[in-house]
Amino acid sequence: MQNSSTSNKPLISKVNRPLGEILIEAGLITASQIEFALQQQSSSNLKIGEILASHNWIKQQTADFFVEQWPQLVQQQQKKPLIYYFRQSGLLDEQQIAKLITEQQQYSKPVRFHRIAVKRKYLNQATVDFFLTNIFGIYNTNVVSFAKPYEILRRYNRGETNFHRTELSKAPLAGVTLKGIQLDGSNLRQANLSNCNLSESSLIQTNLTLSDLVKAILTRVNFEQANLYKANLRQAHLIEANFTKANLKGADLRNAHLFNAIFAGADLRGTKLPTEYTYEVYYDSQTIFDDRFEPQQAGWKQLD
Repeated sequence: MQNSSTSNKPLISKVNRPLGEILIEAGLITASQIEFALQQQSSSNLKIGEILASHNWIKQQTADFFVEQWPQLVQQQQKKPLIYYFRQSGLLDEQQIAKLITEQQQYSKPVRFHRIAVKRKYLNQATVDFFLTNIFGIYNTNVVSFAKPYEILRRYNRGETNFHRTELSKAPLAGVTLKGIQLDGSNLRQANLSNCNLSESSLIQTNLTLSDLVKAILTRVNFEQANLYKANLRQAHLIEANFTKANLKGADLRNAHLFNAIFAGADLRGTKLPTEYTYEVYYDSQTIFDDRFEPQQAGWKQLD
C-alpha cells in the first residue's frame, strides 16, 4: 500500500466508501467511536453500522441509509430538497421537521431550513456542510475527507504500524489510540489529536503546525526535527519525549508533563512553558530560548 499524499478535497465522485469513513466525515460519530467499532467487529460477525447503532451512537436507519441509498443519491442529477435527505437518513423525524418549518414561516425574512435546524441543535453544522458538499456540490473548506485517517485506523487494527509520509492535515483523530506507529515525514497540520494516545511512536520530521494535542499521551514519542509551530500541547503527557532540533516556536506547553523530555537544539522562542518543574528536563547549548527564560534557574539540566 502506498504512502503517497492525497488531497483533502471532498470525495464527491467516489461512491461505495466504508460506512465509518462517511459517518465521521458527516460529523455523526467520532474517530474514537469508529476505533471501538473496528475493534469489536474484528471479534464478531456484526457490521459497523450494527455496532454503532447498538451503542446508540447512530440510528440503524441512518446506517442503512448511507449503505443502501447514499451511493446512488450522490450521483443523481435530479436533486431533492435538503429536507428529504435528512428525513430519509433518520436525522430528522416528521415532528422535528414540522416544528422547524413552522418556525421558519415565522421569520419576516427568508431563513434557510438547515440554519434553523442547526440553531435548534437538531443537526450540527458539520452534517449540514457534508450534505451540501456531497449532494449539491457546494464546496465548504470545513468538510475534510476522512479517507486516510479511516484507512490508518483500519490498518492499525490489523496490526500495521508503518504510516510514513501520510497526508493527515486537519485529520479528526481526537481520542484514538495509535501506540507505536511510525508517522515520520507525515503532514498533520491542524490535526485534532487531543486526548489521543501516540506513546512510543515516531514523528520524525512530521509537520504538526497548529495541531491540537491537548491532554494527549505522548510518552517516549520521537519528535526529532518535527515542526510543532503553535501546536497546542497543554496538559499533554510528554514523559521522555524527544524534541531534538524540533521547531516549537509559539507552541503551548503549559501544564504539560515534561519528565525527562529532551529539547536539545530545539527552537523554543515564544513557547509557553510550564512554570514549575519537580523533575528533570534537558537542553543543550544549541537550544534556543526567549531571552527572559533562564533554563538553569527553572531547573532544566544541560546535556553538554
